[in-house]
Amino acid sequence: MNEEKIKILKSFDLFSDLTEEELKTIADYIQKKEFLAKTIFISQDEEVPDVVYFIYKGLARAYRTTEEGQEVNLSIIGEGEVIGEMGVIEELPRSATVEAMQNTIAYVLTGKNFVDLLKKHPQVSITLLKSLSKRLRKLTGRMEDIMSKNIEERTLGALRILSRFFPKKEILLSHEELATIVGATRARVTEVLDALRKTGKIKLQHRKIRLL
Repeated sequence: MNEEKIKILKSFDLFSDLTEEELKTIADYIQKKEFLAKTIFISQDEEVPDVVYFIYKGLARAYRTTEEGQEVNLSIIGEGEVIGEMGVIEELPRSATVEAMQNTIAYVLTGKNFVDLLKKHPQVSITLLKSLSKRLRKLTGRMEDIMSKNIEERTLGALRILSRFFPKKEILLSHEELATIVGATRARVTEVLDALRKTGKIKLQHRKIRLL
């Protein structure tokens, strides 16, 4: 069983510099979790964040809910990414909600084991800092999109990001799910998708959007 876990750990950039023996130690502590689509596994403002998730298979989204009840999408989280580490490091409540968009497999470490890992292996800390910096740049770009781009540009941009996580660039999401990501109504996103189809930028099928 640990051999399988070691192979999985090697697929994450965060652990790429660790030796076989070091990976074996982590494999003793890491646990597999499976989440069905639409399952929330991190909740905004959760008081005691004590788990870090390593996404092995599937897709999730992170979002915040405003005081008015509006969801603001922050990022798409795909295979090979880490989520939940900020709350553990800061020892503060969760900053966002994370929901599985597809059936998702994650491996988890307790907060204590994760912090111990960072203390023992500085190279992992450096890789994590690079990952956090990259995520911040993406979030900044996302906020700029919301402020400056029209809905057609935002939708096409979201589709390009999503296409990285689907084989053959065929995005298996409903219009409603895409609308949640873009930050618009389902009806408006359906109109935009139809316009993109007519201009030859995408192909539409039932619950499938393909970039051309």
